[in-house]
Amino acid sequence: MQYQTFRGADVQEALFNVREALGADAMIESTRHVQAGVKGRLMVEIVAAPSLAPAPPNRETSGVRPSAAAIARASRLAERARAQQAARARAQAPSEELGESALGREIAQLRLMLDELSQGRPPRDRTRALLHAAGFEGSLARTLGSGAARGVKGNGRELRHWLRESVGQKLSCRSGLVEAPGRRVIACVGPSGVGKTTTLAKLAARATFSCKRRVRVISLDNFRVGAVEQWRRYAELIGFPFDVTPNAGAFHRVVHNNSDELLLVDTAGRGAGDQKTSLPACLKGLRNLESEVLLVLPAWLRARDAERALQQYSESSPTGIVITKLDETDQVGGVMHAPLGSHLPLTYLCDGARVPEDIHDAAIDRVLDAIFPEQA
Repeated sequence: MQYQTFRGADVQEALFNVREALGADAMIESTRHVQAGVKGRLMVEIVAAPSLAPAPPNRETSGVRPSAAAIARASRLAERARAQQAARARAQAPSEELGESALGREIAQLRLMLDELSQGRPPRDRTRALLHAAGFEGSLARTLGSGAARGVKGNGRELRHWLRESVGQKLSCRSGLVEAPGRRVIACVGPSGVGKTTTLAKLAARATFSCKRRVRVISLDNFRVGAVEQWRRYAELIGFPFDVTPNAGAFHRVVHNNSDELLLVDTAGRGAGDQKTSLPACLKGLRNLESEVLLVLPAWLRARDAERALQQYSESSPTGIVITKLDETDQVGGVMHAPLGSHLPLTYLCDGARVPEDIHDAAIDRVLDAIFPEQA
């Protein structure tokens, strides 16, 4: 059975999208509320699949038919939510006096239903559900959730706060790489299409305009079509020298024959690459300057792919991790398997394509806000 995911501003819109795509007899597997983007609005997400049984002729229906168990469960939750809401309404001022909007009241009612459902489950199960929804998997999810039964006795908000602290204690961040004094090399490695070139362009613009540092960009990417032309355009717009080095010897000559403070190195997004232009060979033997190798990974990466990328680029000896494309997903726990599994610090977070606006120094609170966004 092939499941598909549908979203809508509310339950009715999400169900309409299911019906339009799969028909009135679609089978609903799950329903949940998700946040669109890092700070986007709350939406309803439904996972559904086409019905296995053919629809009878001349059948008229106006909606998707969930299972009897799902209908009974939804009815019980709705009844409990109405009772709890009525009790609160009697004890509080009218919602108009509190300035609540229709959307705010709907979100509050949905939260009541979710809290009612969660209260009957052990903290360990609730913790695993939250971690899974965030994208964490396997042994790391079990490790992060360990101790929840002892540390949490309250509601979902307290559990979310406990999880933030648990993850935050295991994360580390380093900031200010381009601002740090001294001459240094900063190289970016990672799979194709993750944003290495754009990340380096943002760093080049920040160092040039904000830090007033002398920047030079060196590209080892002789494989990707248009890579050199893209860098020449950036060099013209931002105003820094740019070189392409075909081998380690040429790389060393450029580095040692110039006195630029910050050398930014772009690499090809392929596995092993040509040994003549591989990053380890280029960085070997450099004199009187520090080297930073940043592994660049997109925020939407799954856990197993993040772990595989970490292993594939281990020969480059990364010293930090950059997370890009935070604006393209609301589930970033998967990519966090890389820093949490390697103890490498997060250095930069990117949430768009603008140069240099959409890059930020990594900070624990900013990372945790992306993993566990606050519910409005």
